Amino acid sequence: MKLIHTLLFLLRPEKFSQDIDLAKTCLKSLEKGSHKTLVLYNQGPFSNEELEDFLRQFNLDCIVIGGTGNIGIAAGRQRSFQFIWDNHPDTVFISEIHLDMIFTHHWEDALLDFLSSNNEPVVSAGIIDKSGRLPFLDQETCEMPSDFKGYDDLLLGLRCDRIIHGFTHPCIHKSEIIREIGGYNTQFLEGKQCFEDDSLLLGYYYYYGTKADWHPKVNFNSVVYHAVALQRLDLHDSIMPNYNGLVKQYGAMGIKNLSHLHKSAWHKRFFIDKYNEMFV
Repeated sequence: MKLIHTLLFLLRPEKFSQDIDLAKTCLKSLEKGSHKTLVLYNQGPFSNEELEDFLRQFNLDCIVIGGTGNIGIAAGRQRSFQFIWDNHPDTVFISEIHLDMIFTHHWEDALLDFLSSNNEPVVSAGIIDKSGRLPFLDQETCEMPSDFKGYDDLLLGLRCDRIIHGFTHPCIHKSEIIREIGGYNTQFLEGKQCFEDDSLLLGYYYYYGTKADWHPKVNFNSVVYHAVALQRLDLHDSIMPNYNGLVKQYGAMGIKNLSHLHKSAWHKRFFIDKYNEMFV
């Protein structure tokens, strides 16, 4: 199989109707893609059987795993990866997508072409957020569509031949390489959320060697709506277990290197401040 998508499926009980609408919109739009196989890690509150019933309305090949509640982002993603490696070992690429995304026609194609033609382990799609901003481009805010049908014209019209420094979701990984670096190491990433992406970036950085000066890339030949609504933020999980695990795994120089790997000024400042605090 060329590409399998992975999605953590979590519906917040107190915002169930909002999240189920997100899920319906996301999955309906994913039907427009070139690849329709999707591994969903069920984090509740549906049972696996209830989730499978819900998914039958979509023209997707859905595989439901999990069902043991919210085990966190890193653990859910890693179990999804491991399921693919164990059951579909010929898979060439693995994506990470979120419920608060809207996709358009053949959104994966340009990203797969890029990975097939370049010595890169991962690439992100360009994104536009719920405020109409394109976080990686210096561009004025776009007017957002009033309904679901308007997103095709918006997303297709925003595509451009620009590949820039940065990392975001959705992203697509080369399965062989993410397996080589171990994916998300849950021995260190014991928390529910935050900093799991940073552990992957450092894994890739060291895989390619610091001399190569590798950095992640966002490819605007594909653009996806990502609300960046921080759906899990109000679960109030502590971010410190994963940060502490990141330090244990990669040490002070890993934290310093993250200030180089990230493009955003906020991330650069955060990680260099954290590095400097280690010596106070």
